Amino acid sequence: MKLMNLVLLAMALLALPAHAQSTRGGKSEFYLGLGGTPGENYTFEGGSNAKTDTGYNLTLGYAFNFDQHKALGVEFGWGSQDYRANIVGDNGNTVNVNSSLDTWTVRFLGTYHFMEGNFTPFVTGGLGWTYLDTNVPTGLPQTVCWYYPWYSYCTAYVPTATTTKFSYNAGAGLRLDTGKGVFRFLVSEQWMDFGGSYGSGSVTQYRIDFGTKF
Repeated sequence: MKLMNLVLLAMALLALPAHAQSTRGGKSEFYLGLGGTPGENYTFEGGSNAKTDTGYNLTLGYAFNFDQHKALGVEFGWGSQDYRANIVGDNGNTVNVNSSLDTWTVRFLGTYHFMEGNFTPFVTGGLGWTYLDTNVPTGLPQTVCWYYPWYSYCTAYVPTATTTKFSYNAGAGLRLDTGKGVFRFLVSEQWMDFGGSYGSGSVTQYRIDFGTKF
């Protein structure tokens, strides 16, 4: 909470000397987002449960601003969290797992800025797909080779339990435009539908974006 208050205060102070309005309407922008995900506890039907530690994420995004208020874009995100899980099988046996969960997300989203000026609150929401890798081995090590006209390359890997799920998100934050620069702080929630008895789950993300308009 202290970090969030400091970020909001810094953005507000930076906005004070920005008398000239920085136009974003009709412009594209690229940005890089750095963030974190707090740990959570999950409980599923059948007695299975999991606990995640605080994780981190990286986001690359592109957006086009139709005017001072509305924008559409696409984001590519990666995140990682350590976790501990107790999985109850159909026979009642419990398996304990300690590993890390890696996620890759592509989402299409829309953003609405409430004010036309350099400093404005905004809301955003989108949908896409999330690829999850539990890093839990599902088989013996395998060798994969790539062949080129003059040489070949081989490497070994261990297959792990993975899945791809539909996901959607919603968030809110503050934005500061300084010339071509773009700075944003946002809090978002992402939901994923796991299906079956697992239902859907969500994660909270805190993020700071640094970008440029062109």
